Amino acid sequence: MTEIPYIGEILSLASAMIWGLSVVFFKKIGERVSPIALNPFKNMVGMILFLVTILLLHQPILQPIAAAGSPGLTLTDYALLILSGIVGIGIADTIFFMSLNTLGAGISAIVDSAYSPMVILFAYVLVGERLGLLQFLGAGLIIAAILITTYKVRKIPVSQHEYRKGVVLAITAVGLMALGVVIIKPVLNKVYDDASMQLWIAGFRLVPGVLVSGLIFLFFNRRSNLTAPFKDKSLWPLLLGSSFMGSFIALTMWIGGMAMTKASVASVLNQTSTVWIFIFAWLFLKEPITRRRSFSLISAVIGVYLVFIGGI
Repeated sequence: MTEIPYIGEILSLASAMIWGLSVVFFKKIGERVSPIALNPFKNMVGMILFLVTILLLHQPILQPIAAAGSPGLTLTDYALLILSGIVGIGIADTIFFMSLNTLGAGISAIVDSAYSPMVILFAYVLVGERLGLLQFLGAGLIIAAILITTYKVRKIPVSQHEYRKGVVLAITAVGLMALGVVIIKPVLNKVYDDASMQLWIAGFRLVPGVLVSGLIFLFFNRRSNLTAPFKDKSLWPLLLGSSFMGSFIALTMWIGGMAMTKASVASVLNQTSTVWIFIFAWLFLKEPITRRRSFSLISAVIGVYLVFIGGI
């Protein structure tokens, strides 16, 4: 089979666009559904879709465990995938939806720009990927964009305390997502040219994600109040559509992109979701495009570009 040039980069870009659209829909859903209930629902839909896909591809539900140094997944690989699902999906997505409801999609998009610098940092510390001067400069511009966007915003629908809390939650969520993907980069390197195994990994990560987000849901009292919005049938097309896009299509492309190029490059291309969220939030949620947000977006995009060309 002929390899498609830059397939990892193409998948990373496509993942960013689809995730950007799903984030805007999740924001719309979040006006009625608590993130404590939305995250396990979204993860469950994704897990079922991946399970069906894996069975259609004739992949076993559990891969055989290989000895250390042998081809295949080892116990260490399994442990990393489970930890990645717990941190990057079960916990991070719940925190992200909480921040999304507070900040709105537009501001969340700018704060989300911290993802690529964090991936680069974790990739440098954990898997030894090197950083260049342009990458440092680009990361600085991204951080500047976040600071400009989030510092002393006047017209917000929540109190300053809640706003600052939303920013902290968003940065925490992004950091956990970055950590969740970097720790499985050695596992993804093993399946660089095996698309069905990449799908299996994406689906397997959702299992601990479902379990942890489900436990978080069970921990809360008044669960009937959390599930009440699901009784509205008019909400289900949006629920299923956004979950399909965010937890299956975008995640599939995200894993494929991360497997087929460097983690630092994939993360920066994933970061173009910032632009898509910004645009889709304006189109569908009627969130304003202010001069501050526009300037921050430009700064973030330039930063992303510098990180990208610095990693080539």
